Amino acid sequence: MYRLFLAIRYLLTRPINLLGMFGIALSVWALVVVVSLFSGFIATVEEHVHSASADVSVSNLPAWAKWSKLRAALADEPNLSAMAPRLVHYGLIHHPGKRPAPPPLPGRTALHGGDQPFLFVLGIHAAEEAAATGFGGWITDPDIAPELRVKDPQNALAPQHGVPSVLLGVERMRAEGLRPGDTLVLTTGVLRTAPDGTKSPQQVQIPLVIAGAYKTKHGGFDGNNLFVDIGTLQQELLEGDTDAVHEIAIAVRDESQLDETADRIARIVHRAVDRGDQMARGTAQTWREKNLAFLQSVEHQRALLKIVLIVIMVTAAFLMLATLSMMVTEKTSDIGILTAMGGTPLGVTSVFLACGLTITAIGVLLGIGVGSLTAIYLEEVRQALLWAFGIDLFPLQVYNLDRVPCHIDPLWLVQVAGMAFGTGFVVSVLPALRAALYDPLISLRGT
Repeated sequence: MYRLFLAIRYLLTRPINLLGMFGIALSVWALVVVVSLFSGFIATVEEHVHSASADVSVSNLPAWAKWSKLRAALADEPNLSAMAPRLVHYGLIHHPGKRPAPPPLPGRTALHGGDQPFLFVLGIHAAEEAAATGFGGWITDPDIAPELRVKDPQNALAPQHGVPSVLLGVERMRAEGLRPGDTLVLTTGVLRTAPDGTKSPQQVQIPLVIAGAYKTKHGGFDGNNLFVDIGTLQQELLEGDTDAVHEIAIAVRDESQLDETADRIARIVHRAVDRGDQMARGTAQTWREKNLAFLQSVEHQRALLKIVLIVIMVTAAFLMLATLSMMVTEKTSDIGILTAMGGTPLGVTSVFLACGLTITAIGVLLGIGVGSLTAIYLEEVRQALLWAFGIDLFPLQVYNLDRVPCHIDPLWLVQVAGMAFGTGFVVSVLPALRAALYDPLISLRGT
């Protein structure tokens, strides 16, 4: 009992110990807030990416792949809910008579795209695409201004006055001042086969009329893709081949079996396009695999921040080590008296170890409590700072968010507490052992 009494007494009589406690609390607070913010951001980004992607995408199909054959082969997959063919091309768009867009803003291209005229052109069947992806919701999103909406969502890509229709991302249309009914020209290239069998590249220009805007939650997708009717690309680029397919968007019934379903679909596609040479052609990727590089880049940033914040915790631990070492030095005479009265080396060690662990425990509890509250109300904190000082710590428009995301993982809180207690124990036991090794006679000589 005397050990705990002495430990509390030493702590209360030395306010400098608050430095170590607040150092631990600050490092734990930072770990909780920053990691919860990034965890929420990663979850939100994954939601955005998934909203703009098919559950499973079949791509890298060979030139001889035919939609009718693949559709018949995939129809036997039990977990397949819907599928839609796509033609994937590329090109430059410009608005006749309109000045070129201004140069891109720093930092915009990586997340949003839409700052250059080069785009991927997706040729789709609107009705089949709506069944396999969220296409129907993309063109009726409530955030699209009335003047940019598709007038007839049921026939979103129907030709207008004989000119093929196109759908652009809403942010691109706003940035370039475009409206439904405006004309565009898509400039691209294609390999044409001459009568003698040789192939040569040719430039193709396709006039288009804007039917309206679409909007997904994934700004990078909206800024870099446009939609046209699949028949337009078949006619203009594939010499009327109405059975060609470059990519297949697939929706599944049970997402818990997504990986297994993708593996089965890959085997079906390989068999359907095989020409007897046993070469694997066509790939089936889940939405996560298709966007793995982007998702891993965000996860990598969280991992780097964890390392930096753990270094801050170690720095705070060294501060606590210094204050505890000073305490041991100041209490040399007390150690001699305690030993002379029958205190054992283990008892002396326990006194100073209890001091360090008490500092650590209070710091951890304070850091986790305040950190959790800060993470939960981070959006309110952002708004308060913006209102009071005009400082926006987390500009939502850059990340296409409605509010600052947050996800507090209980397992991470346990890990942070474990790391803090482990670090606190190490830096506490060193001064405690030094105190236990003092010679009682030398210690009493200081009284």
